[in-house]
Amino acid sequence: MRDFLNGQTFYLKKDTTFRSICFIFLIGSIALLVLTVSKGGMDISSPMKPLSMAASFSLFLYFVIPMQACFFSTEGFEYGSVKNIIASGQSRTSYFMGKFLSEIKVIIWCVLQFTGLFYVLYMIVTLISGAHIGDDSLREDAIAGFTALGFNIMYLAAYSAIVMMVGMLVRKTASAIIITFVIIFGDFLLSGYLKDSSSAFLRMVSDNTLMTQILKFSGMYVKDSERVLLTSMNDYVHVGLIPLIIIAICLTVTVISFEKRDIHT
Repeated sequence: MRDFLNGQTFYLKKDTTFRSICFIFLIGSIALLVLTVSKGGMDISSPMKPLSMAASFSLFLYFVIPMQACFFSTEGFEYGSVKNIIASGQSRTSYFMGKFLSEIKVIIWCVLQFTGLFYVLYMIVTLISGAHIGDDSLREDAIAGFTALGFNIMYLAAYSAIVMMVGMLVRKTASAIIITFVIIFGDFLLSGYLKDSSSAFLRMVSDNTLMTQILKFSGMYVKDSERVLLTSMNDYVHVGLIPLIIIAICLTVTVISFEKRDIHT
């Protein structure tokens, strides 16, 4: 397993898709900084404020990383490497789990790159401009920022688990990409269009979508003209359990299916 993980790390370092999304997040961090600066002054209530501000831009991550996860999950079938790896003695379960764990490393790197770069650049610009840096809400901003950071990693892992399950079942990159688009935008539409439905069931569906939880912990969820935030321990537990359940289900389904089906490349 360790050798396989090292091999996947080496592959990702050379992978054009991974390099491309790293570049996209680099440009995205700079662009969001410029957009934020152009909207108003640079005064901040605490040194942790830019970290919590970055959370409100995290939606950007969910339209990029799942695409990379889709390519990553199907490349073994597209190029035929999966047959060689399994023939060499790697079990099917460890092959998929190795892929998923490697994707988790990609997620952590991308989240830290995007958030960290935005934070560093914002603080540099703030210091250079001589803007005021307070300490009134240091604790609140730190909690909000680091909570969003952790939840973003969890929810990107959940999205990746879904997408990689699709990739391992479909095994064709083009088809998997189309399904991934449907999943991402379908979840987004369910979150937005069903929350004001007259049906209690549809409202329940909307309240439990991944995108609804993401908007909540990012501070962007609005219902009945009011911003909805995580305020109680039950809220945090609810938001934390949803991705864990989805990951567990997707990994189980994928492993069972992959073990039973023949490999055709």
